[in-house]
Amino acid sequence: MLLSALPILTALTSFLAADGSPAAAPVFRVFRQPDDRLVVWDPRPELGVGVHGLPEHHARLIRDVGLRLIRKTMYWYQIETTEDPGRYDPAALAEWDATVALCERYGLALLVVVHGNAPGCGFANREESYRRFARFVADMARRYRSIRYWELWNEMDVGFTDLFGARDDVPMLERGRLYAEMLKLAYPAIREANPDAWVLTGGIAQPWGDFVRGIYEGGGREFFDIMNIHTYGVPVSWAFLGRGLACREIIKRHGDADKPLWNTEFGLDAGNLVQAWGYPHDRQPPQDDGDYFDQEMIRQYGACLDAAREQGLYQKVFAYQFHAGNECKPEGIEDRARLPEGRTLDDYGFGWLRRDGETPRPVYDWLRELDFNAPLRAQAAREVTVEYPLPGDWRPIGHETQRRDVLAAIEGVRLDSLYPAAIALETR
Repeated sequence: MLLSALPILTALTSFLAADGSPAAAPVFRVFRQPDDRLVVWDPRPELGVGVHGLPEHHARLIRDVGLRLIRKTMYWYQIETTEDPGRYDPAALAEWDATVALCERYGLALLVVVHGNAPGCGFANREESYRRFARFVADMARRYRSIRYWELWNEMDVGFTDLFGARDDVPMLERGRLYAEMLKLAYPAIREANPDAWVLTGGIAQPWGDFVRGIYEGGGREFFDIMNIHTYGVPVSWAFLGRGLACREIIKRHGDADKPLWNTEFGLDAGNLVQAWGYPHDRQPPQDDGDYFDQEMIRQYGACLDAAREQGLYQKVFAYQFHAGNECKPEGIEDRARLPEGRTLDDYGFGWLRRDGETPRPVYDWLRELDFNAPLRAQAAREVTVEYPLPGDWRPIGHETQRRDVLAAIEGVRLDSLYPAAIALETR
């Protein structure tokens, strides 16, 4: 156990001050993309939530808990339904038109995760499939210009698609290299379609990093803006912190110390609690399982959000899921669980709502009272001066700049807490 913890402890030191306390959070962070731009971002952590469907009353509840960001899946195969590239189903597009309009009415920004092979796409013709995918996401980015965050695939290191070798026992490092080949096509296509868009890697599920290393070794570094992982496990806070620190150390070693890291899925359900720790009512004194599941979810969320704020590890974190049941159901759990009359195990799943999709769980009320995002809403935008080492023949476009030795002091940069700011550069 001690040996396995050593990489995490090593990574943690970079987020601590000299006295061992959490380091003071910077006002902003900056990285340079090779396409001649600086990217400035607000490192204060923000909570979002994933959704499956989005009826209007869910949009209202999400807004009322103080969130600005939701994550929703766009299934490629539901829109491009034939083997003919570029032919899109009008009904599926109309549903997305309505979703985008609903989010705009409620002031919710979308992170769209795109995955699911279109007909005719697979590992055997992966190069052609990567090109088709790049065309598809570019067309979607062009159609939905208000969507500025695009996440490319979901847990593609371990499943949900065969395009990177997950179903063919391809070594994890090579899967990352293949994913980088896709990024090299999709990233410039999205940026050309909508220069205001930002590209996330798909949420990476593998905990210890070979897939991430493969992205860098495959030349993918300059073809994404935000690294992105998922962190499941019990206790949730251990995976949330430990896997994030391990990933941060890898991207730091590859020159991306200042690139944002997001966590787009973390959470807990009753089935995983039982699998990890057994039935709560088996303990002394006996406990009501339903109350225990509700309260343990609050405790786990609280530990994760405390870690997010104290460590400054992630810029955005997304709970899984606003309305979702259990995805882990150990044998016999339904027969043995002691739940209130009328409740099923799915009333204690990942979601913030009960199974009926109407009734908030205690975690929802707790989050509304906490209002984790209040500091970002209170100071949603500010103007900053960015100091960055630039060679003397490079200058920012559209900003007054003062030279201070090797540093260029770039004035009047508008820092938005929701989206990064891009500073275009040119050489004399």
